[in-house]
Amino acid sequence: MINRKFMFSVLVVGFLASSCGSSNGPRTVTSTTTTSTTEVGSTTSSTTTTQPGVVPAIGLKSYVTSVHSPSLVANISYPVLGGMASGQIQQNINSAISTAVAGYVSSFKAQLEGQSATTLPPGGGNGVTQSQISGSFIKELVDSQYVSFKFLITTYAAGAASPTTEAACLTFDLSNGQLLTLSDLFSGSNYLATLATMARTAISTKLGQGGDQTLINSGTQPNAVNFSNWNLTANGLELTFSQGLVAAAASGVVSVILPYSGLSSLAKSPGPLTNP
Repeated sequence: MINRKFMFSVLVVGFLASSCGSSNGPRTVTSTTTTSTTEVGSTTSSTTTTQPGVVPAIGLKSYVTSVHSPSLVANISYPVLGGMASGQIQQNINSAISTAVAGYVSSFKAQLEGQSATTLPPGGGNGVTQSQISGSFIKELVDSQYVSFKFLITTYAAGAASPTTEAACLTFDLSNGQLLTLSDLFSGSNYLATLATMARTAISTKLGQGGDQTLINSGTQPNAVNFSNWNLTANGLELTFSQGLVAAAASGVVSVILPYSGLSSLAKSPGPLTNP
């Protein structure tokens, strides 16, 4: 069975991730509304309509590739920023995003290669013999200070009974291009315990009678792995839990939003939670 927590290890080493290893390499398909980008070989030219120093324009690219061993197809849409005052910061953020996406594919590919030939029945229950990874992103916050994106990555290992959906989140400080971690948001070291308590309450309320408190408690244990997927939003800090982590797999990915007001005593000030 594919490890459902593979995304966290990828995010920790996101800047070091390489491409999926295909001899053909990934094909990049680009479509935007505010940014026009053309890629030919290693040469990239772009024009933007967004004024520098305001809110960056968000364009769209797709990481599309296939490999033969293991048999794998990948298609993940991801954002590309344009119109920033600093071209270098913009380039660094875009590079970090594309590297992270390539890392998601590389991580899944490595897990497929690590499986024994007898782990999964040939063809599986639905007859699909090719493994797949696909995904899209949600713009949780885009303003003049921060951009925060949530990826929903679906993986299917050939022969498995069903696909699995993981969350993967990236948030950047536009002033310096820094990829923020959860510890960048809080002061002190006790914030995980507080997040666990608040998350349990919010998840239990959201799931209602369909919730399983044992699963909720297990998936919200106060450690960095369980709380690795978070986003800044206009209304609060969003916590996202991958399929099967805090609820039955049929419930899919579960997200809850914790209002900023409830986090003020723990937040770094000034910081992303006090100035989202």
